[in-house]
Parts: sequence; C-alpha cells; structure tokens
Amino acid sequence: MGAAGPTFETETISMAPVWRCATAAALVAVLGGCSTPDPGPTAEQAGRTLQQHITELMKMVDADETVVTDPGGKDVPCGTDGVKRTYAVKSTFARFDDNLIAEMAGRLGMTWAYEVHDPYKPGLPRTTLKLASSRTSITLETPSDHEAVAKGETDCIPRG
Repeated sequence: MGAAGPTFETETISMAPVWRCATAAALVAVLGGCSTPDPGPTAEQAGRTLQQHITELMKMVDADETVVTDPGGKDVPCGTDGVKRTYAVKSTFARFDDNLIAEMAGRLGMTWAYEVHDPYKPGLPRTTLKLASSRTSITLETPSDHEAVAKGETDCIPRG
C-alpha cells in the first residue's frame, strides 16, 4: 500500500443482455394491451349464473317454498342478432319482514358484488341489481307480506 491508498481494479460489464430483456418485457406488455378484450360470458353461461344466483339467494333468505315461474334455458331474441336468457322464481315466507327486499339486495351485493341499478322507492316494493361481470340483472319485488319474486335476465349478448 502506498501513500495514495489501496487501488481497485474495475471490470466493465456489458448492459446489452439487460437491455434485451427490458425491451422484450416492454414488447410483451404493449402487445398484451393490444389483444382483444375478454368478450365476457356467453348467453348460456350468463343464464346458468343467473339461475344459480337466484336459487342460492332464496336459500340464503330461508324461503319456505320456492316455485320456478320462468325456467329460462332458452335464447330470447333481442337487439340486432343478440339473445338473452331469463329465469324467475316466486317464494313464500312464514315470517313477515318489511326489510326482505333490503336483505335480499344486501346478500346479492355481499355475496356476488351486485350493484343497485334501480333503487327501492317508497310505495313501490321493487329494486333491480346488476352484476356487470356476469352480464346479469335481478329484479326483486314483494307482491304481498309473505311473498317475494326474483326475476332475472341477462344482457342482450351477441350470438356467437
């Protein structure tokens, strides 16, 4: 060691491989963003989801009896070359509950993230909720003190 202190040797490292990897990663990200977006569920898939959600909802709110009033399962023409699916039930309850619609709407929101589309209005015991990711809407109504109806439909989905 001299008076100037220790000396260190330096080594030159090529950055070319790093730049190649960074360029490849950026290219993948750009091309991935240009791909076609997810078209979402088909009418058949959305119809099955609708049936499952309505059936499970009525179990969650302890319906005494549930009768299927619209079995769905058929393509209903809509729009320009589109179809939708429907499904509906009517349930009876031994209990009287002023908050039944609120309870059902809350369960749809908490369980599957449905959002209120047409809110409940005083004097009109009905509300509609939508779940955009599954292309479904469910309308809840209470025609009498011990009855609830859940009517669902999918969005108008292009055939294909």
